[in-house]
Amino acid sequence: MRNTPLTNLAITSALWLALLPSISYAQEGFSNKSAQNPSYQAKLFLNAGNLTTIEPLFINFHPQQITLEEENLKVLSKWLEEVKKSDALIHVYSYATPPEGIRDQSEKSANNKAMRKAFNRALDAKLALENQGIPDKQIALHAIGPLGKNPEDQLRITIRND
Repeated sequence: MRNTPLTNLAITSALWLALLPSISYAQEGFSNKSAQNPSYQAKLFLNAGNLTTIEPLFINFHPQQITLEEENLKVLSKWLEEVKKSDALIHVYSYATPPEGIRDQSEKSANNKAMRKAFNRALDAKLALENQGIPDKQIALHAIGPLGKNPEDQLRITIRND
């Protein structure tokens, strides 16, 4: 057998899959309860096909808006229907533009205000996710603030870490 990257990937994947039950059993302890419940990694592996079809959710904001509107909450609820099946980690990326037209405001001060606005939006999204039944440990917040030359006021909610 030739040693190619594809062969190495296949062997590594097969080995990982063979060891998965023993690793999850060791991580969760030796109780009967852990043998009945699949581990987090096993759930992700079993739901991998469904997870790849879940697209990120984008929610746009007016520059002065902080909280989610009712229609945004409905869209979020619909998006969560597929995500809840897998127990995947949900990443909330929040972007905000710095305020403009304020006299005597430095660029650093404007960027700090944008970061606070982005963080408050991310917290509001986290609260909405928790109200939909997502546990706190399953939510990761990322307040980005202004981004590049064309900043936008938006949330990007995804199960991917990017």
